Amino acid sequence: MKFNLIAAATLMAATVSAQAAVITTSLDSVSGATVIGFETFDGFVNTNGGVNLGQGVSLGADTDAELSPAVRDLGTNGAWTFGLNGFAAAGTNGSLYFTFDSLRSGVSAFVSHDGGSSLLVEAFGVGGVLLESATVTFTSSLGAESYDEGTTIGFLRNSTDIQSLRITGAGAVVDNIAAVPEPTSLALLAAALGVVGFAARRRQA
Repeated sequence: MKFNLIAAATLMAATVSAQAAVITTSLDSVSGATVIGFETFDGFVNTNGGVNLGQGVSLGADTDAELSPAVRDLGTNGAWTFGLNGFAAAGTNGSLYFTFDSLRSGVSAFVSHDGGSSLLVEAFGVGGVLLESATVTFTSSLGAESYDEGTTIGFLRNSTDIQSLRITGAGAVVDNIAAVPEPTSLALLAAALGVVGFAARRRQA
């Protein structure tokens, strides 16, 4: 646990001085964060014209998206059964893309996918300019017998220029899209984590 705290502090602190960085820590607890959990949706929706998720976030997809179903089969990665907590799912080779009504400096999501595949996660700026990308391969701890497992992935930038997030891959599922408005919030979070990491090192010494 101490190692995880120190590692998280190091990662977050490093992102403040860098232009951008891939993160594996959710931003949903950052002050001013917008968090979309899909709790109010159930079943398939037509995303041709976009779906307003509220809080200034809209969803699009290459094919109709599945929102908050009871169970999503992820093959050898088990299943997602978040029920009332909700999630969004893409088709076999589809994409989910989330567009924000104002530019953001950081975004994160809890994701999983059909076993044996991987997800491409991309952040775009104004005019569809690609800002950052990362590939996520998740393997469940219990294989096909596991439930509700996944991993957090996202991006932090020291400029407010993220307009959309796209997640592409076989059987992609997404929960808790979190977006933060400005780099100042991220700097404060990194500083707070740095204090936690310092305290953990002191206790360990």
